Amino acid sequence: MNIAFIRERIKRAGFFIPFRFHLLLFLAALLIGANWLRKNNALPETAHTAIINLFIRVTFWFGLVILIISFLSAFIPWLLFLLNKTNNKSELKIKTAEKETIVNDQQQVQVAVAPIIKPPFGYIRLRLYYDAKNISPKFSPIKNKPTEHFFSMQVKGIYNWPLKNIKEYDITGGIIYFEDFFQFFSFALQLPSAGNFYTQPQKKSTGQFIVQPKKTEDTNERIEEIRKVEGEFLNYKNFESNDDVRRIVWKIYAKNKELVVRIPETNDPYASHIYFYASFYNSISSDIYEEFNEIFLNHYKTITWNVFEQLSRQNVLLQYIPDQGTKTFYADDPLQKVKYIISTSYWQKQNSFLNYFNKQYASLLCISSFTDARQLEEILGKAGKGLVVVFVPLSHSFKNAKVTDWLQWIFIKPESDEKLKITYNFSPLRKKIMENENRIKQLLKKSDCEIVIVDS
Repeated sequence: MNIAFIRERIKRAGFFIPFRFHLLLFLAALLIGANWLRKNNALPETAHTAIINLFIRVTFWFGLVILIISFLSAFIPWLLFLLNKTNNKSELKIKTAEKETIVNDQQQVQVAVAPIIKPPFGYIRLRLYYDAKNISPKFSPIKNKPTEHFFSMQVKGIYNWPLKNIKEYDITGGIIYFEDFFQFFSFALQLPSAGNFYTQPQKKSTGQFIVQPKKTEDTNERIEEIRKVEGEFLNYKNFESNDDVRRIVWKIYAKNKELVVRIPETNDPYASHIYFYASFYNSISSDIYEEFNEIFLNHYKTITWNVFEQLSRQNVLLQYIPDQGTKTFYADDPLQKVKYIISTSYWQKQNSFLNYFNKQYASLLCISSFTDARQLEEILGKAGKGLVVVFVPLSHSFKNAKVTDWLQWIFIKPESDEKLKITYNFSPLRKKIMENENRIKQLLKKSDCEIVIVDS
C-alpha cells in the first residue's frame, strides 16, 4: 500500500463520522464558559454565587436538551431509511436534468431519493460515486419546484455539478447524509445506484452559416440552386416502351435476361435535408496525451454543437451523421438527441475520414486539427462548391502562456488548467498540431468550398 492509497482510505472513512465540527465547537464553548464562570465565582455561599451556579445548571440542561433533540431528529430518519434499505425499498436515481442549462459553467444533474424522511428542520445531503473511483463534494439538492406535501417521502432536486469534461458519467452509488438543524450530527448511509448522466457543451458564438440542402428526402422544399442528382435503384430501372433503346444495359440482359436502362443524371430543384458531418477521426495524437486530448475534445464538441444548434434555429431540416456508434438515447426532442450524441462522442481511429464522409449528401463538414490532411485533400478535390467546411483549430483550446503564468509556475503552485497550458507549450504534440493546422489551412484556401475557421 502506498501513502496516497492510505490517505484516500482515511479520507473516505471520514465521510461516515457521525458528528460534525459544529458539535466540537459547541461543547468547547460550553466548557470554556463554565470554567470561566467558576473561576470568577470566588465568593462562596452568597446570592451572587447561587445565581451563577443556577445559570450554569440551566445552561447545561438547555445544551443537553438541544443535543438530544438534534441527535434524535437526525438519527430516527436515518434509522427508518436503514430499514427501507435493508428491505430493498430505498432508491437513488440520477439523470441529466430535463431542462438542461449551465449555471456558472456547471452541469445540472437531477437527483431523486425515495422513500426518505427529511430530519425536521434539518438537511439531506449527498455524495455521489462516479466513474468507479471518483466521488463528488457533499451537496444539498436544489428544489426545482415546491414540495407537494410537507411530509414528503422523497428528496428531489438539482445539483450544479462543476465537471469539466463533456461526456457521459456512470453513477455507481452515493452516500446519504441525515443532518440536524444545528448541524451537530451527520449520520451517513451508502446506497447503490445504476444511474448515469451526461455533461453538455456550453453556449458559444460561432457566427452565421448559410448552408444549402443536398439530400432529397421529400419534394416539399425547393432550393435556390438546382443541383445534379443521380438516379435511384443503383441508377437503373426496368425498360419501358417510351425509353431510348440505346440506354439498355446489354450486360445485365445477357446475365439475367432482364431489360433495364440507365437513368441519366438529372437536374433536381428539390432538396429537403442538410446532412451535417462532424469528424472525430484522430490521425495525430495518442493515448499518452490523454489530458490534452480531453481538453481538445471538449473544445471541438462545444464548437460542433453550437454550429449545429445555430443551423437548427434557421428552420431547416438537419440530419446529424455520427462517425461512431453511441448508446441509444430516447428523447422527444430530436435536438436533445443530437446533443447527446455529440456530448458522448470521442476521438476515434477506426472509422477513417474517407469511409465516413459522403460527398453526394454532405452539406456541412466539421473538421479539427486531428484530421488527416491527405484524406482531406482527396475529399476537397471532389466536393465542389456546394460544401461548407467548418475548421476548428485545436491549438486555440489553450491560450498562449503569459509572463505571469511562468512566474506562477516558478514561485506558486499553479492550478491544474494553468499547469496543463504551460506543459502543452513544451509538448511535442503542439508542434505536430501546428504543422497539421497549417497544411489544412493551405488545402482549404485552394479548394472551391466555402470555408469557415472558428477561432474562438
